Amino acid sequence: MLTVSQMRQLLAEAGLAPRKRLGQSFLIDGNLMQRLVDTAELTQSDTVLEVGSATGSLTEALLARAGRVVAVEIDRGLARVLTDRLGGDPKLTILTGDVLASKHAISPDVLAAVGAEAALVSNLPYNIATPLIVECLASSWWAVHGCEGSCRFGRLVFTVQAEVADRISAEPGGRDYGPVSVVTSLLGEVSLVAAVPPSAFWPQPKVNSRIVRIDFDAPAAGQVPDLPLLQALLALAFGQRRKQIGSVFRKGNRGLDPAALIEALAGANVPPDTRPQRVTPEQFARMARHLAERSPH
Repeated sequence: MLTVSQMRQLLAEAGLAPRKRLGQSFLIDGNLMQRLVDTAELTQSDTVLEVGSATGSLTEALLARAGRVVAVEIDRGLARVLTDRLGGDPKLTILTGDVLASKHAISPDVLAAVGAEAALVSNLPYNIATPLIVECLASSWWAVHGCEGSCRFGRLVFTVQAEVADRISAEPGGRDYGPVSVVTSLLGEVSLVAAVPPSAFWPQPKVNSRIVRIDFDAPAAGQVPDLPLLQALLALAFGQRRKQIGSVFRKGNRGLDPAALIEALAGANVPPDTRPQRVTPEQFARMARHLAERSPH
């Protein structure tokens, strides 16, 4: 693992500096980095996707445990530093570019590189954490439903802002509960592993972080017949979260028929005067199944 002094020297020699715009804060606490890797429970049969690999401290630890590592770094300067340091390792594939093709899709090049099954283990850049987590779960859902070109991510282990961890693990009724809470609950099992203080990073962020593990639940994912439809339903409901859900659904949108939405509410035993944040993941799933049966999305 590189020390802060070594990181500074590497970046200075390359004419680089951490870029706030890209959410770059590098994990420098060796004990917490080891905790992150240990939590992933990797074996030599695992392929690992690491996003935001920077100068490669975590990459080195992953290479010692996994059979193969695909490191994705959007910063071309950092990618060159990583290539100079570790590019000779035959177990390592380095991709330069954005891990996301769009807000709602992982890059096809990344999916092709990791293959059919992988684990995500990363100190995630703050600005892409939520969409990437959701898209890894979505890719896993597509894999369960037989879609070629998707990857089943059996485990997602990452550092993320504490407030994002709160949204991922939120229960119905609270202000943190929303679409990511529902999708994560229906497709996986969340474990909040350890708190990570700002001092564990360089440069230090202004917020606390957490190590989180999500285990993808394939049987549960098989019970969600149409994930895009579920996501459209969630976007509609939580787009006006302060309103009663019946009032929102009576107007419809997101390509969903108002009459079918009201029928779905009744089918899921959700009173129309309920606020979206009080609807359980299971109730949203029942509504999505009702819609999928009557009007495929």
